[in-house]
Amino acid sequence: MKELFFLDGSELENPPALRALFYGEGVFETFRWKGSLPVFFPKHMERLRLGAEFLSVPFPGEREVEARVRSAVSRAGEGDFYVKACLLSEGDPLFYAPALSVSVLVTVRPHVESPETVSLCVSGDARPAGTGVFSHKTLNYLGNVLARREALGRGFDDVLFLNTDGAVAETSSRNVFWARGNRLFTPSRDCGLLPGVTREVVLLSAAEFGYEASQGAFSPGELLRSDFVFLTGSTAGATYVDRVDDREMPPPPESYGILRNSLLRKLGW
Repeated sequence: MKELFFLDGSELENPPALRALFYGEGVFETFRWKGSLPVFFPKHMERLRLGAEFLSVPFPGEREVEARVRSAVSRAGEGDFYVKACLLSEGDPLFYAPALSVSVLVTVRPHVESPETVSLCVSGDARPAGTGVFSHKTLNYLGNVLARREALGRGFDDVLFLNTDGAVAETSSRNVFWARGNRLFTPSRDCGLLPGVTREVVLLSAAEFGYEASQGAFSPGELLRSDFVFLTGSTAGATYVDRVDDREMPPPPESYGILRNSLLRKLGW
């Protein structure tokens, strides 16, 4: 007998993307469409490709994904949009079976400006140090979902993940930076984080922003002793951190405003 699938009591003849549904096997990218593809769209596609390769999921190619994105946005009309492009794994639903193909899912919704400042609380869950699944933007996102809910339930905007060595890693959806003097710090890739596209832009542009960039394993205390802390992401650019747990951070200095505006110009916003 072939395997049968039922949804709310009705049999499904050809259920789609079962491997993505059952196991979170798939990858995605999110970005802002402000009248055109983002400036760093090729970097998003390269990360999507690497994630697909990590999961042994077929990658349909940058041109195919771009075409699907353009088609979806054109049907949404003119506007400033938040776009999410997903590769959904298809194949035998047996958990260890290989993925045979992918479906490309694109969602489009109006872009909503992020708040200028956010508060963070240190998460009770530690991220594994070293590379692995957290280095890729997979559909298996439940840990991030639960962590963000934890933060909101505690009266904060987001969580700050530490890794199993006690070093700063990332938040539930963004990378973290902090400045001290003319030095800019951010956790290195092996701290258990997703290497964001905007994170890379900041690192490559640090000298233009007037900073010397340092990546490494840093304690929360080093972050708390900084001049200022901010988060980076592909839909918000840079967001200032005004509180970490019960520690009020300094108000945004002029140097942060200059850095943020320079970053927004690079992003084409």
